[in-house]
Amino acid sequence: MRLTALLPLIALTGCGVGVITAPGTSRAPEQVVRVNGVPQPVRLAGEVETTRQFVGLGTVPRHDLSLRVNGVQAIQGTLDTYGTTNLAGRAGELATSATCVSRELAKADRQFDCAVQVNGQSATTLSFRASPSGPQQIVASRDHR
Repeated sequence: MRLTALLPLIALTGCGVGVITAPGTSRAPEQVVRVNGVPQPVRLAGEVETTRQFVGLGTVPRHDLSLRVNGVQAIQGTLDTYGTTNLAGRAGELATSATCVSRELAKADRQFDCAVQVNGQSATTLSFRASPSGPQQIVASRDHR
């Protein structure tokens, strides 16, 4: 009976520890876009900070998005690790939204493709990746092949 109670602890201490997403910051390079009704080009950039959060006896990844418009924080929020996240905010007069889709590339390796809209118009897609070895190169979306 005592051995049965120890099995979960044995698994957590090295026997059977799986691959996990490593902490780190994935940055999307700045993109400059034109938005109808906005006289100047709009600069979009962002990053996703991946951390590990304690849950029970283990940890789970947490992915926090920060998106800037013309250098001003417009959106900040936590992305759903296994689904789609919709976030919205403002940078001055520019309403900004992002629909971020998580896709699994391999075990503990996820890419977040965030379709960004400015003033209700599709602007660009910013992509971020979290993997077992930290941030990695972006993998082209299946839609762009």
